[in-house]
Amino acid sequence: MWQDLRFAARMLRKSPGLTAVAVLTLALGIGANTAIFTVINAVMLRALPVQNPEQLVTVGNPSRVHSWGLEHPEPMYFLPALSRNAR
Repeated sequence: MWQDLRFAARMLRKSPGLTAVAVLTLALGIGANTAIFTVINAVMLRALPVQNPEQLVTVGNPSRVHSWGLEHPEPMYFLPALSRNAR
């Protein structure tokens, strides 16, 4: 095992260009993975910072769960919720 590690280190010293490319590729991969996980953790995995998350309401077309577009929600979908809260 130690002989293999010494051989690997010797080969990396012989070709600094390949070593630089390998280290840069690993660094970019680890950095991108960390950044993507951080965003997904903040957006999707953590609980919402509200007291009663079960009382949140979605405004929009309920048949399109992932509606990230710029379309306008139809009033018929959220008027019942507004009338319930107005009482």
